[in-house]
Amino acid sequence: MSESKPKKKVTLIVSQLDDVLYFHKSGYVIEIPDPTGSISYLFELMDGSRTIIQLYELVYQAYPDVTYENLIDAIQQFDKSGLLEDGAIEVDEFLDDYEQGRWGRNLSFLESFASLGVSKYKLQQRIKSAKIALLGLGGAGSHLLYDLAAMGVLDVRAVEFDRVELVNLNRQILYSEADIGRLKAEVATERIRAFSPRMRLEVIPMRISCTEDVMQIIHDREYVLCVADQPREEIIRWVNEACVRQRVPFIAGGQEMVRIAYYTVLPTVTGCVECWRQQVQRRDPTSAALIDERRRSRLFPDNGTFAPLISVLAGLMLCELTRLITGTEPPIATGKLMEFRFGGSSIREAEHWERLGDCPLCHVELSLPAYA
Repeated sequence: MSESKPKKKVTLIVSQLDDVLYFHKSGYVIEIPDPTGSISYLFELMDGSRTIIQLYELVYQAYPDVTYENLIDAIQQFDKSGLLEDGAIEVDEFLDDYEQGRWGRNLSFLESFASLGVSKYKLQQRIKSAKIALLGLGGAGSHLLYDLAAMGVLDVRAVEFDRVELVNLNRQILYSEADIGRLKAEVATERIRAFSPRMRLEVIPMRISCTEDVMQIIHDREYVLCVADQPREEIIRWVNEACVRQRVPFIAGGQEMVRIAYYTVLPTVTGCVECWRQQVQRRDPTSAALIDERRRSRLFPDNGTFAPLISVLAGLMLCELTRLITGTEPPIATGKLMEFRFGGSSIREAEHWERLGDCPLCHVELSLPAYA
């Protein structure tokens, strides 16, 4: 901390009424009494150009009653309240000029989570450097890929086997009517390379048919986003098994008519999808029997989709991914099925599950050495 140069965040709005300072932060206000004016003076000085010793020397000249311990305590409290960042950070160490300009609004957002010990530039660098696998470039996948590029992710491997159809265009924003009949993999590559030329994007035109396919796709990935829905029942089982075996976190989601839902699995930390299935069988045998019957009979109705709900789903999944990548907040969907309904206004936990000590998949796989 002694080497840092405290800087008041540029996104803060500071007001003063009588002898109280008010700091406006994302919908709430922090009040700090300032009867002598020393706090206001200190904040004027904290522009990121001075060390703590230099700040103290100036404050002491104007307010001799302020001790060094007083100043240290105040700075620590300000930092804990989210009012400061470190002006000593060398920005070029994390982002070049182009990246600072392209993701300048990201940096303003990430400043909310910055402190004297956490750099907003480092947080954006983590986003930039993340290696993502995206399974499916349909409705949710279209939004996810565009938003990953907008966020600044520069390394994405996506998989999509299908061709563009007219019926896709009510929510699949990567494609246009001129693309009907073309491989989605080709169109997606063109669109995203035009939108984010620096992204290392690989789109594989293949149909996933087994766990080994998924393992081949994710072998060097840090995170997996799964919005593929074909084949309907098998795909998530393959993804779950591959991610458990490779120790790769994944977020899966989709739309079911008037609701969207998503969940997060962190191998070695949370229960996997097989843990979930086992617990449903034990807690709710009727639901388990209905699921098994639907799987056997292959009764999967044509699922309605709606662009606004798909947009919400993509946003929620990418907020969860950002929490995982940056560590700014803990993930909220680990071992939980989170849902949002068209007729509601909030996200709720629909189901939850624990990690089973006798899970036939993750209990066995995670006791073995990680796959190379």
